[in-house]
Amino acid sequence: MTATTLGDLFPEMRTVVTSRERQRNFPRKLPGKSVNKHNRQGTADKLKALYPEVASWSPVLVTKAWFNWLRANQMELVEPENRDERFPEYLVALMLSHMKETESWT
Repeated sequence: MTATTLGDLFPEMRTVVTSRERQRNFPRKLPGKSVNKHNRQGTADKLKALYPEVASWSPVLVTKAWFNWLRANQMELVEPENRDERFPEYLVALMLSHMKETESWT
């Protein structure tokens, strides 16, 4: 017994790609519109580049932690430019206080 695949039944479908891949490979050109997109590095990307210890964290979590740290220290809410060692210390202190509250840390 041989297995028949969709590629055997419909050979023209072998070259079909998903709409996501098509858009990535062949950007649509609209009349009068520029296709060039300016990719901006987001706050989470900047934080993950400056603080590799949080690289595996969710982008939303990293960004919220950053803005909460800025608020807690009454600093201006801005995107990071340089590494500040107080931010990782804040994260560790926050985790330790949470562990003590939940009695996970004895």
